[in-house]
Amino acid sequence: MGSDAAPSAALTWPRRAILAVFLLLLAGAAVAWLQASNPWLRAHLRHAPAPALGHLAAAAQQQGEPTSAAESRAAIDHDLAIVRQRAQGSVSWMDRAAVGDLYLARARLTGSFDDYAAAGRAYDDAFTVAAPGTGPHLERAGWNFAVHRLGAMTSDLAAVDHYAIPDAGQQATVLGMRGDILFYSGRYAQALPLYRRAEAMMPSLGAEMRLANYYARMGDPDRAADYLDQGDARIGAPQQQLRSFIEMRRGILDMNRGRWDMAEAHFRRADDIFPGSWLVEEQLATVRALKGAPGEAMALFRRMAAQYGLPDAYDGIAGLYRAQGDFENAQRWATKAGALWQQRMAVLPEAALGHTLDHLLAFGDPGEALTVAQRNFALRPYGDAATGLAWAYLANHRPQDALAAIGPTLASGWSSAEPHVVASEAYALLGQGKQADAERAAALAINPHSLDRNPGMTWLEQ
Repeated sequence: MGSDAAPSAALTWPRRAILAVFLLLLAGAAVAWLQASNPWLRAHLRHAPAPALGHLAAAAQQQGEPTSAAESRAAIDHDLAIVRQRAQGSVSWMDRAAVGDLYLARARLTGSFDDYAAAGRAYDDAFTVAAPGTGPHLERAGWNFAVHRLGAMTSDLAAVDHYAIPDAGQQATVLGMRGDILFYSGRYAQALPLYRRAEAMMPSLGAEMRLANYYARMGDPDRAADYLDQGDARIGAPQQQLRSFIEMRRGILDMNRGRWDMAEAHFRRADDIFPGSWLVEEQLATVRALKGAPGEAMALFRRMAAQYGLPDAYDGIAGLYRAQGDFENAQRWATKAGALWQQRMAVLPEAALGHTLDHLLAFGDPGEALTVAQRNFALRPYGDAATGLAWAYLANHRPQDALAAIGPTLASGWSSAEPHVVASEAYALLGQGKQADAERAAALAINPHSLDRNPGMTWLEQ
């Protein structure tokens, strides 16, 4: 075996766990194909009412499923030791791709860019031993989506089109991923038919998550919530990580509508379902900060910083110090965050650009922020990237350019308070009060809290 401790031959994180990984890509890449190809998934992903928390935990323990992020991390680490040994010298591309699957699962669990990069290398390595026309095309396409490389997805999706016997699940997954490319390129109306075709071809959790995300972004949160409910009903117990993720998404829907109490309730339930998820803890810390509980938010961000070394957490701490008027500590933590963002930019720049922009807009140089915003928008010219670009133009005293950047988003059907806020700021700087008032009203109609947040923490609410 060649290791200090010979791991058990039994994998605790079988390939079905990759369902959770791709679901956490928001669009649910590869879920339909995994459902079709995996007997366990076919047996367990059926409609059922969501069980109570106690029943979830008991069922998970009985079936050996992880009940927390810590347990999942231990299971992944155990299995990674096994599959890495198996992959050494193997001529099977599936053995080598399994290494990528587990690195990607761990990356989503911990936020580690090193793990993301390792997953990409493992998928590339799998292709070195794959026969022509074979290999982990869908997995690598999903990875490229996760790290914001939309253009790199195309060739792998085209390869699946040429499979000798593509099944319905693979075809549905390709349709959904092509919809993702359109959606995150700002072509929302063109993405929706592909999402619907994918759902019709293979009804699945992934298809429902894509549609939930679509309608959440396009101004129909109630319909988005319906799709989240459908996805939740499709999960067979005891998949607590998936249920926690869906509960978190419910909270984000409420957060974006200014329903902070309801959002917090969802985030707390998500944390109860699957404790220790940094994704959930970040949302909970944010809503506590926005609701005026900086001490609780600070404790959560500090825990995230200590456990995972996440630059987002360092930025959160810096923002809270700044809101309290402690500019010395704010700068100290912001400097630490900046160094971590630069490290991430060196590893996977495309994946780091948007978050680095948030940091620079809050704590950095406006000129550098604009450069980053332009790079980010060039890669994924959709609503969030356009909003970030508009903020960067404003930070550089270019309100007319800010309006030009945000105009297509405002006309596209994209529904978020923030683009209207940035437009109102730009119009105000140009002395166009009537237009500024109209944009402020539009922002308040979406989120009644969009203009009354603590100025030291406005950047926290995405």
